Amino acid sequence: MNESSGMTGTSESVSYELALTAEEAGRGTQKLLARNNKRLQVNIPAGVTAGSVVKLTNALELTDGRRGDILIQIRIKGEGPLSTGDVTPGVIEINDGSFESEVLQAGLPVVVDFWAPWCGPCRMMAPVMEKAEEQYRGKVKFCKLNVDENPGMAGQYQAMSIPMLLFFKNGRVVEKIVGAVPESQLRTKLDSMM
Repeated sequence: MNESSGMTGTSESVSYELALTAEEAGRGTQKLLARNNKRLQVNIPAGVTAGSVVKLTNALELTDGRRGDILIQIRIKGEGPLSTGDVTPGVIEINDGSFESEVLQAGLPVVVDFWAPWCGPCRMMAPVMEKAEEQYRGKVKFCKLNVDENPGMAGQYQAMSIPMLLFFKNGRVVEKIVGAVPESQLRTKLDSMM
């Protein structure tokens, strides 16, 4: 999700863009929104279309401790303003429920960062992942999965030590890195996947 800020009436609002598949938009879905080390479960109703806005009234009170709404503008993957096709800019926060569609069914190679907010080395990896996402946008998809909130996938992929980066190609794990690594080592792994 991409973030922007603005004012609505007397309170501030924060806007995010959320890319959904056409199937998710048609049937409705649930997504996790990460903000200020807090997680909000967002219920996207069935039948949303590109440009629809889902308003989370007073949600900033939960995440920021101040008045304001979170506005989520819907984009349908393959449509809309982004020139990278089905690639949403930024590292995508995924969960047990979205893992299959975001990772296993992705048309691009995918890097999944298994992490937790309390993990210092995980926080060190965040800017490395963000920079790599900018450099490889349109070539590799970057996701992160909070192991505390998603025990299903964490258990399935045996994320015993974090951060753990899994590299997927055509829905299968092809590489694995455990522990924080420098940007150069991550680039080397990414280049080997191309």
